[in-house]
Amino acid sequence: MDGRDDACKKVTGGSSRMVALLLVQFAVSAMLVACGGPTCTGNTREYNGQCLSGMAITYIECTKERGVDLTTKVGGKLGGTFKVVADASVEAAYEEQKRENTVVALQVVSDCLKIAETQADSAVDKSAAQESRNRADMIKQQVQETAHIEIAPSQAQVGESLSVSGRNFYPDETVAIYIHATLIKQEKADSQGAFSTTIIVPKDAPPPGFSTVVRASGETSVKSARVPFERLP
Repeated sequence: MDGRDDACKKVTGGSSRMVALLLVQFAVSAMLVACGGPTCTGNTREYNGQCLSGMAITYIECTKERGVDLTTKVGGKLGGTFKVVADASVEAAYEEQKRENTVVALQVVSDCLKIAETQADSAVDKSAAQESRNRADMIKQQVQETAHIEIAPSQAQVGESLSVSGRNFYPDETVAIYIHATLIKQEKADSQGAFSTTIIVPKDAPPPGFSTVVRASGETSVKSARVPFERLP
């Protein structure tokens, strides 16, 4: 009995040591994976701690070569689908345009999205690149074009309403509407940089016979447009 017990103890002890060794090896492997970055699958590979498609990496590298570093501007969205990355980069370029008053970032994003389209892994990614590029081009065009407004009618009495519409402001920006120097209303432009609203002629509008205007001013773009208006008796 004693001999068998000793043998069992040796086997049990050996098994315990083997299990412990395997656990250590597993822990070391896990640490190496954690230190070396994520384990990427499919058509993705590791890039700055994220698993990205070759298309996304080509796009990001393209923008970096042209002076727009999306890895810092887009942040945590890099790990998303290509559409998420592309949409976020357009918005980042738009924000930079508003700060720097230049369309360079938008142009870079547009150019690199066009290049990325050629490496699309699927029709979905290709469509996402096209849609984001179209939005970047649209914003760039709006930024460069002069704001414009229209009113109807061009003459009205105090208390009467005027319809006011505008275009070529920045997408989603707040537009302040004035009669002469009096702020009448604030309206938010849509994603195309356009708005349409109604205002009421106030009592303190310039008197009849006084030459004045209805004016709209973009809060972010500082674009301004005006049209003649006359208060009726």
